[in-house]
Amino acid sequence: MEKIKHPIFAFDNVVFFPEVEDDILLEKEYNKKAFDYARESRIDPIILLVKGETFIPSVTDFYTVGVRLKVVNSLTEPSGESTLVSVKGVSLFSVNHIEDKGGFFVCEGKEIDVKDGYDIFKAVEYVNDIKSLMNKNTLAIRKLIILKHLEKAMRRVNHPVAFVNNLIYALKLPLEEKQELLETFNTEFKLKRVYEFLKDRVDKYRYEIEIEKKVKKNVEESQKRFFLNEKLKAIKEELGYTGENDLEKLKEQIEKAGMSKEAYTKAMEELKRLETMNPASAEASVSRTYIQWLIDVPWKKKTRDNLDIQRARKVLDRDHYGLTDVKERIIEFLAVRKLNKTKRNPIICFVGPPGVGKTSLARAIAESIGRKFVRMSLGGVRDEAEIRGHRRTYIGAIPGRLIYLMKKAGTINPLMLLDEIDKLSSDFRGDPSSALLEALDPEQNSHFVDHYLDVDYDLSRVFFILTANILDTIPAPLRDRFEIIRIPGYTFNEKMEIAKRHLIPKKLAETGLKKFEPEIKDSALEVVIERYTREAGVRTLERTIEKLFRKCAVDIVEKDRFKKGFLITEDLVYEKLGVPIYKSSVAEEAPQVGVATGLAWTPAGGDVLFIEVMTMPGSERIDITGQLGDVMKESIKAAFSYIKANYKKFGINIEKIRNTDIHVHIPEGAIPKDGPSAGITVTAAIFSALTKREVPNTIAMTGEITLRGRVLPVGGIKEKLLAAHRAGIYEVILPYENEKDLAEIPEEIKNVMAFHLVKNMDEVIDILFNQQKIKEENILPSESSGEKDLRDYK
Repeated sequence: MEKIKHPIFAFDNVVFFPEVEDDILLEKEYNKKAFDYARESRIDPIILLVKGETFIPSVTDFYTVGVRLKVVNSLTEPSGESTLVSVKGVSLFSVNHIEDKGGFFVCEGKEIDVKDGYDIFKAVEYVNDIKSLMNKNTLAIRKLIILKHLEKAMRRVNHPVAFVNNLIYALKLPLEEKQELLETFNTEFKLKRVYEFLKDRVDKYRYEIEIEKKVKKNVEESQKRFFLNEKLKAIKEELGYTGENDLEKLKEQIEKAGMSKEAYTKAMEELKRLETMNPASAEASVSRTYIQWLIDVPWKKKTRDNLDIQRARKVLDRDHYGLTDVKERIIEFLAVRKLNKTKRNPIICFVGPPGVGKTSLARAIAESIGRKFVRMSLGGVRDEAEIRGHRRTYIGAIPGRLIYLMKKAGTINPLMLLDEIDKLSSDFRGDPSSALLEALDPEQNSHFVDHYLDVDYDLSRVFFILTANILDTIPAPLRDRFEIIRIPGYTFNEKMEIAKRHLIPKKLAETGLKKFEPEIKDSALEVVIERYTREAGVRTLERTIEKLFRKCAVDIVEKDRFKKGFLITEDLVYEKLGVPIYKSSVAEEAPQVGVATGLAWTPAGGDVLFIEVMTMPGSERIDITGQLGDVMKESIKAAFSYIKANYKKFGINIEKIRNTDIHVHIPEGAIPKDGPSAGITVTAAIFSALTKREVPNTIAMTGEITLRGRVLPVGGIKEKLLAAHRAGIYEVILPYENEKDLAEIPEEIKNVMAFHLVKNMDEVIDILFNQQKIKEENILPSESSGEKDLRDYK
């Protein structure tokens, strides 16, 4: 049987569907010939979509799934140029062969028997959703669907297959998507795709409408402001108002600012951009702010250094007592600057416990050399942008704190204090300490770049002073860039002088007692310092003096107790301040077995440490308590191993060691402790516990021990000796190699203390437990005491 060859209506702009009725216009010659063939042969034509846009398609340019059409009517123009054909889609048709019949195309294939088997309830649900969506968004639907075809689709709403085919035909979908849906035989899927397409386009339409409204409103507002500004300008001109133009004023300020060539070019470029902007726009505000920052930052203005050394000494001595090293360093700076004007400014870091006057000292230095003083606290700073600023691409961007301080100072050579540099931290926003590397490097800071200004700025003339409590938390590359001056703390005599010269006059004025001119006995002040404070600095002392004066003020106001010139005695101090907080000496009241006195360094200054050792029957186990770090635990184990290895020399029964448990405890367990400097103290305490011999309570010690018994040097000697002196301990055992550190100890301390310099643990044992055999070379007497015996210091 000969196969039927159906004529092809080839279109590159139409995808037809079954159940659809429409008029199609045949203009191409091959389509008109195909229609003539269909009419003559009475064979239904097949409508196929042509791939792409081709003037004359070939047999390979067709999609293989189309629709068999039923021709209902036709109308040909008299000229014969086109024919309008009314057709109805009958069924899907799968093409397996196409031929070119010499001017038109025919195909062979078969109808596709679609057995959908869709769920009628789900289909109806989708139909209802589509109807609801179209009813609620008629304006958007009009833009998405050809209305005349929509009406036909709505008439078939009770027949889901016919409805969805007519609706897809009506939609303004890409032809490829329509062809894909034509080749899809699942009605539920088609309905779902149509619903999703409509919902997506309706949502986009809503957003576009909202954006258009906002844009229209902004444009209207901008036009309104522009119109009002122009009107205001015209009114001012009419009234004869001749105010300077803002842009001209900015240009004049740029010319006078003395900027670098790079900054000047940047400012002028930004000014040109500003001239083309609407003054009311956000961009204009950003540009104006940037130009103003470039103008406000100092570029040439500077203060002249006051190089009068005698005046500088007076200013420094007026505000601060002691601190000889710091004052001498500033005098050296002035002397060098006097001889060499081009010498770079030093970068100095004051390291010391809280309350010793680091911050106030920096302010006094600025006054002594005649420079502007600005301060930045680095405590808790963790964002790099705090130092280098934000880039101008961010909304609300501003320069970093360094540039802000330069603007505040108004000169290119201020004294800038970077306070608490050891409290810097870092997180995902960057590392501020790395950002400071450039600013604090004399080789780089002449070309410091702030992210906001985005031009080189010269910080080389700035006198940087930094403060810190400890150096351990400062990164090594940053620490390498500055000169370190240690301020360990004040002695008793220094505190007395500071209280008399500074604290008492200040607090008398603040509490209103100055007009009563009270007289404070030295003995009363000594009680305040020794019994109510124990610190390296003087902050607690200042608060305690203020508390004493406040209580006196209450008695004056309520009881009219004190008259002008009243005397503050020891008894009055005890009455007003209550029970003393500290004993005059923290040393143990009597020697004890297994208890040795050590010295420790802390960020707040030195401290006295008691190490307790207790023995009990057991099996040579060591228990360690007191929240100790790994280094200190290892030091304890080394001390025990040394004692055990030298049991014969020390006359200790080895069986006793093997059958004994040792517990080492350092009180104040809530405070973490670490470091090797308690080595000889632990060894002495273990020796005492095993031999049942008492450790003298008047001797403190510090030093690291090795397994062979060597005593190694440790740090923080000055702070430790000041702590021993505050605690009433006047005899100290130190490593021999720390002899050089005694040169830094104030004379008033050395005059009342004895120092034993030891090289090994045998000497320590000899000093502690056989004092009658102490050799003279193990004792370093003070320079002013001559060949004195230890008893002279007790």
